[in-house]
Amino acid sequence: MIPITRRPLPAHISERLTDKTAKIVASATPQKTARTSWSGATGTRRQLKAQLLGMCARPSFCMYCYESRGTDVDHFVPIARDPAQTFEWKNHILACGYCNQQAKKESFPVDPMGHPLLLDPSVDDSADHMTLASTGLFIELTPQGRETIDVLGLNARSELVEARYRSWRGVIRVFEQAAREKPLIDTDDLEDLRFLPVVDAFHHFAHDVATDRLVHKAVAPKLARYALNSLPVVKSVFPGCRL
Repeated sequence: MIPITRRPLPAHISERLTDKTAKIVASATPQKTARTSWSGATGTRRQLKAQLLGMCARPSFCMYCYESRGTDVDHFVPIARDPAQTFEWKNHILACGYCNQQAKKESFPVDPMGHPLLLDPSVDDSADHMTLASTGLFIELTPQGRETIDVLGLNARSELVEARYRSWRGVIRVFEQAAREKPLIDTDDLEDLRFLPVVDAFHHFAHDVATDRLVHKAVAPKLARYALNSLPVVKSVFPGCRL
């Protein structure tokens, strides 16, 4: 789950969302009105999806798992919890059918203060809350990380774990080859890593470089030092991250 930068909507779409929100808020049955309005807003959903598609770190892919194509406009805060956010641009996430319809559905865990425990890719950096083991499994670092892993089934879906494992190995191979050929890795080497089956593996690798965690993940100390020396170049791939 790589941080995304939410772009401003074109004025005509923003105005339409504002009008629909006003009708929901004014309704005597806001949840019913929200669901009916969302179901019937085919054109608006299509426009929202088009806006979301180009915002992903891996273009057109699910902002939650990065494994599958983004097909659905998901409500981060479900309609059942807050109908007024049904047409709020900040509440829309591009998701695959599995993450939206089978894993997350209307789950929305919160802490005792009511703060979300599910990570929002347009607000949070998942690498602050979980780390990727060399096996492809995520290990939680915070309660938010744990809940996100559980709600989205990020460790329960074997195809995700396998893809992350292979992607992790792919990142290691790219750095090993670069270390044999040049003093520092360059942007051309890193460009190919953007399109690994799960680019999130490279995202977590970058955070491991910045926090000096690579040596704890069976990465040779020499390669870890090479990656650390190349950190300025690595940072350029994830400008939204605090590396």
